[in-house]
Amino acid sequence: MAMDDERQVNQEEVLPAAEESKQKQDAAGEKARRVAPKGLSKLLLLLAVVLVVVVLTTMEDGNHFASLRRWLMYGDSGAGQNYYAYVADGNNRFALLGEDLLVANQNTVQLLSDDGAIRYSLPVSMTNPMVSVGGDVAAVCDVGGSSLYLLDETGARREMALSSGLRYYSARLNSSGWLAVTEEKNGYKASISVYNSSGELVFSFDSYDSYLTDALVTADCRSVVAVSLAPQDSVFGSTLLVYDLSEALLTASCSIRDGLPMEVACAEDTLLALCDTRLAMADLEGNQILDYPYGSLYLHDYAFGGRDFCALLLGRYQAGNICELTTFDLEGQELASLELSEEVLDMSAAGNYLAVLYSDSLVIYTRDLQEHARLDGTDYAGHVIMESGGTAMVITGTVAWRFLP
Repeated sequence: MAMDDERQVNQEEVLPAAEESKQKQDAAGEKARRVAPKGLSKLLLLLAVVLVVVVLTTMEDGNHFASLRRWLMYGDSGAGQNYYAYVADGNNRFALLGEDLLVANQNTVQLLSDDGAIRYSLPVSMTNPMVSVGGDVAAVCDVGGSSLYLLDETGARREMALSSGLRYYSARLNSSGWLAVTEEKNGYKASISVYNSSGELVFSFDSYDSYLTDALVTADCRSVVAVSLAPQDSVFGSTLLVYDLSEALLTASCSIRDGLPMEVACAEDTLLALCDTRLAMADLEGNQILDYPYGSLYLHDYAFGGRDFCALLLGRYQAGNICELTTFDLEGQELASLELSEEVLDMSAAGNYLAVLYSDSLVIYTRDLQEHARLDGTDYAGHVIMESGGTAMVITGTVAWRFLP
């Protein structure tokens, strides 16, 4: 009898426990059924996003993906919501440092953020400021003066000054932040110094037999290219000199007859030299790729900076609107040509696009000079900066904003 009572008590204890376990299992199953669709929905949404990105990237060389990126960054309006404001100055020089606008003139260097705020304002004293941007660093050099500043988004990273009476000729950064400085030096006709992205001096060359006016580090950071001016067979000319940075040896040279380089650039393994009489291209072995003389035409404008192309604007008259816009690839082949009858105020190339600012409109072309986008009503704009992602910074006397095609 006692055993029966004990069995009954155990059954009374087990039955509620079993019932409670069954209820927990049912609740867990219901929760799993509720969670599973949510997890599946998230997975399907993720797969859909990946599929859209892949499709947009493969269509039209990724132009649709660039549009999606602009929409995610700036919204769906035709212009950026924020304006960059600054004091009007005819000597203002503009450049983009990341998403911020760098404005340099004879008295001040300012960095303006995309919300309109001034990140910093650096007082300077310059006569002819030159701005170069590479990576996350900008160099502001007083050409013909003795001041040079290296800046980032927080302010002045380094200030370099020459001895009294000496002058800087140029300061250029490559895309990795390597700096090539061309300067005057006592006892020599010119000197070139190269600093790596950490600011360490890795190369120095003093020229005693020819004038060096400019220099830049190649994209692979293995060589420095110097522009030398010297007579060639009793005729004035210039030469591109290529030095190996690791061994400090001259490895190649390319002569440009009857041409004074006003701008040099390195795109991939191609050297570009814009001269007063011609456009020249060469490879890093010194082989000339292109020699394009202007002939009877006048140089009106140009645009380096495209991913695999450059642009040249030549006019029939020294002052006039009738011009021919031509693009070239990095193999020296002409890509396209376009006759223009409107006044061109500025040009800029980046990525796959060329921005041309007319007196009352901005047109963005592809490398083949097909119209990609247009913005009308730019009467007060005087400069434009093309961005590799497809947006363009429109710059007036006192404000700037982004145009989002």
